[in-house]
Amino acid sequence: MSTASQNPAIRAWNNYWFPDAPLLDLAILRIIAIGTQLGLMLFDPRYGLAHLAKMATVPDAFYRPLNFFQPVIMLLGGHRITVSEMQTVQVVTIVIGIFALIGLFSRVSIFLFALGCAIIQLWVLSHGDIHHPEAAMIISLALLALAPSGAVLSVDAFLKRETREMGFRRQLLLTSREAKWPVLMVQWFFGLMYLSAFWAKLSIGDLQWANGYTLQYYMAQDGARWDSLLGTWMSQFHWLNFLGQWGILLFQGTFFISLLIPILKWIYVPAGMLMHVGIYLTLEAPFFQWSALYFVRPAGRDRQRRRPWAT
Repeated sequence: MSTASQNPAIRAWNNYWFPDAPLLDLAILRIIAIGTQLGLMLFDPRYGLAHLAKMATVPDAFYRPLNFFQPVIMLLGGHRITVSEMQTVQVVTIVIGIFALIGLFSRVSIFLFALGCAIIQLWVLSHGDIHHPEAAMIISLALLALAPSGAVLSVDAFLKRETREMGFRRQLLLTSREAKWPVLMVQWFFGLMYLSAFWAKLSIGDLQWANGYTLQYYMAQDGARWDSLLGTWMSQFHWLNFLGQWGILLFQGTFFISLLIPILKWIYVPAGMLMHVGIYLTLEAPFFQWSALYFVRPAGRDRQRRRPWAT
């Protein structure tokens, strides 16, 4: 069916998700996402081999395999993965991640890197160490594995004779109808996460979450716990915490609008970055993966002389 004969709604849907968009944006997402995840696994104690070893000291009563982890256990015949086996998975995943970062065997290496990261995090979470910053990154990695993420700025592109001969600058102008949807999916995933958090605060907290005292309590508690001077200072001012909580509600409840009106991203992206950096400085809550994914460029700017490309 030709584009002209399509239903207007279907045509609008395809134009939104699958326009001819620059592959460079997808490559930038690959480098940012994989580079951040590798950096955390190599240099952040919360994601290193020592942290996995710490899980071995957790009492067996705390070990409750998550539903998403059950298929892995079934494939192993019900065998409980030991800490040494998981550390081996981590080392292998890091090596594969380096291949994915430089874009070598991109489709396979990114998929295996995403799978390895998912298995590691599911194993950790099954020991009761529950966090939520990791999910957005792992889903982003999985999306990258389904797209031509290694078409440019990669070893794969260099090894292809046709791309090598066209020159580096021309490579950066290549486009594909598969290039925009992963970037948009990451952005919409943020919108849905924020909307979910907004609804949870209103439905469970019944507006009590935004009374100012909730945040003030955590500022005092975590400020003292983590020796955060900024958090301790903010805990002295109820009005400041009251405004902060309502500011978070407003941001989370309306973030999705910026996905429908792209110019608003110039407001929401800096605001979101400031929010997550502020949370880290006051409460020591690390959302490094989320902050990194904020740097994803909006893709799909119209260009002259478009040329489709895919790996």
